[in-house]
Amino acid sequence: MKYLFYIIVQLSVFLAYGQTAEMGQKMAMGHLPVVIADAGRTVHLVYGQDSTIYYATATGQSGKFGQPVAVATLSKLVSAAKRGPQIAATDRYVVITAVNRAGDVFGYSLDRRTGKWSSATRMNDVPAVALEGFQAVAGAVNGTFHSVWLDLRDDRKNKIVGATSQDGGRTWSANRVIYRSPSGTVCECCKVSIAARNNDVYVQFRNFLDGSRDLHLAHSTDGGKTFHSVQKLGAGTWKLNACPMDGGAVVLSPTGQPLTTWRRETMLYTCQPGQPERAVAAGKNVTMASGSVGSVLAWDDQGTVWLKRADSPALALGKGQMPSLAIKGQSVVCAWESNGQVMLATVSL
Repeated sequence: MKYLFYIIVQLSVFLAYGQTAEMGQKMAMGHLPVVIADAGRTVHLVYGQDSTIYYATATGQSGKFGQPVAVATLSKLVSAAKRGPQIAATDRYVVITAVNRAGDVFGYSLDRRTGKWSSATRMNDVPAVALEGFQAVAGAVNGTFHSVWLDLRDDRKNKIVGATSQDGGRTWSANRVIYRSPSGTVCECCKVSIAARNNDVYVQFRNFLDGSRDLHLAHSTDGGKTFHSVQKLGAGTWKLNACPMDGGAVVLSPTGQPLTTWRRETMLYTCQPGQPERAVAAGKNVTMASGSVGSVLAWDDQGTVWLKRADSPALALGKGQMPSLAIKGQSVVCAWESNGQVMLATVSL
């Protein structure tokens, strides 16, 4: 596989609230990039291109990503409409999850001490049940990882199903059904999100109840064994006889509090569970990251990717869609897709 990498002209923009943005740190051919930052401030990037999963990291003050490596080839890899490879990291392991068109979810684990990737492990214990392709993964502590996906098992209706790994993603537990909608199915084409720390696991998904497609949050306090708490997010509702294909995100603050962001109709919102929602802007495909600098949002609207911190004005990063965010110290890294290329920008906060 040939790569197309190049450094584009550095464009610095001084914002009204004192930020400097470096637009387009690096570009590569690929789809649906996802970035995360670990506790050691390494930023991890994953994306798909054809049937290949690529991975790269950025360390040090420069924030420059190294040459991506091909982790694996997954025949008929799904990498469209937020269905691409997902990534999570702890101090010892990096786990990438991906789904193929047959509806199977696979995990790949990097032992950071040896630098070696594991072979593929199928995570769904019933074959061909993840046909919608939406899945997510989160690292909780040490070698513990949790993954969730939309699953058709038993009745061919989508439900939220998950699995846990205690060995850094090498093996996965028997699958457990986290949530079944009383109306028959959760929203069929919306991204599911997950955040975990120690024994707390939060899963955000768009439900389909009595004709409404609202975001819900499931919470486990026993490391994903049981999810007794499932609550609707926000006071409003969205009656819709269609799938908006937009799931939002859940993240954890430095103190461990869940923070959520999502779309209802044409507006984007944030809220803490149990509290009223706060409107942010018009748009779609909203995501969030949280760190010592607070929370930062990114989304796309009419072909432009936007970045916003707290009550500060939004910054247009460039043309494209489907952004992903990672906070590294006093900076935020945003990755997004534009015309089949991976775009990256670093913003100093």
